[in-house]
Amino acid sequence: MRKLFAIILFVAVLLVSTVFALNNDQETAINYLFGTTEIPVSLVVFWAGLCGLILGILGMSFAVYKYRHRQSRLKKQLEKAQKELQHLRQQPIAGKDPF
Repeated sequence: MRKLFAIILFVAVLLVSTVFALNNDQETAINYLFGTTEIPVSLVVFWAGLCGLILGILGMSFAVYKYRHRQSRLKKQLEKAQKELQHLRQQPIAGKDPF
């Protein structure tokens, strides 16, 4: 079901972007430090979106790395606590019988 939704979403985005590109073929001037070039508006929007996507992925990758590192540290603490608990359960109870 999830794959079907992803395929439908991909086709819808592809269709909308194709219609956008066909309707926005006007040239626009892009000024660089070293020159000027004219490209269609649809390409400007495409490249701006792609740059935003890449920057977003880079920004999120740092957060994902941070949380994965924290998760591995917490797993190690949990394993240590479970080993200690298992060790304590295996030891005999010392002292008087409360009954």
